[in-house]
Amino acid sequence: MKPDRFSKKLALALKALSLSRAGLAAGLNVDKSLVGRWVSGAVMPSEHNLANLTRFISERVSGFSMLDWERDLDDFAAAIGAQTRPPAEAGMPAWFPASILDEARRNAQTRGWAYEGLWLTTRASNDLPGRYLHDVTMIRLHPEGVIRFRSGIEGVRYEGAALLLQHQLFSIGADADHGSLILGIFNGVTRQRAEVIEGLTLGTLRDAGGSPTASACVLHRIGDLTGDAAEDIRRFEAAVKHYTPLAPEGSVSPEVRDHLARTVTPDVPGFMRLLFAHSISRGPVMKAEQAG
Repeated sequence: MKPDRFSKKLALALKALSLSRAGLAAGLNVDKSLVGRWVSGAVMPSEHNLANLTRFISERVSGFSMLDWERDLDDFAAAIGAQTRPPAEAGMPAWFPASILDEARRNAQTRGWAYEGLWLTTRASNDLPGRYLHDVTMIRLHPEGVIRFRSGIEGVRYEGAALLLQHQLFSIGADADHGSLILGIFNGVTRQRAEVIEGLTLGTLRDAGGSPTASACVLHRIGDLTGDAAEDIRRFEAAVKHYTPLAPEGSVSPEVRDHLARTVTPDVPGFMRLLFAHSISRGPVMKAEQAG
């Protein structure tokens, strides 16, 4: 079996069993980087590791054996109770009410174009008072009518989907390599193409305990999509390499600094909120001669 064919089956098995690469590595007592090389198709597992991997899956999928690796992808998917094609909801959890998904799909088909592009996120640092952090996000409208995104900086990558409901984007993403989730609610725009959006995200710190953290953030558009998925991913990765996680001192505008500072509710310590009346989410800023 060629490594690329095996890698597709292993990636499908990880999704079907809700396993991260780190979780599988721990279960097999191998280094996470080795699992990453299997999933990428760089190498095939040794006979010993393949036997252990098969045994690991068979403990979770009744009847699974070494012979199942020889099946074609569709048959393999059926054997582990997975599907090779995304559902109509393009990866959103199956327990979402149908009415919510239908509304989000209609809204995305009508207004999803306004959010497509490359974005730079700015948020306050948890560890360095007065400093700010960046990451890069790519937002794309899925053919089935759901907004998808890819986000990250350095070695962290989240992938997920967002529901456009009324004037808000509700997002959920996962970092499969580190086994973590990120949730977000963002104020959108009503008519124009979005150039600035803001929101609140909930995730975990990269400390020993994976401490929960909530952050207010502002996203600025830094590029458009080309329509070529491979080229867009290349541009996303190039942007990730260009920006550092810690924003250079003085690079964040006073408007963004002041706005992020106001998100902590002074009379209710520990809470953050982004009042729609004070939102800085917007489309292009019109110049005086354009408005005239």
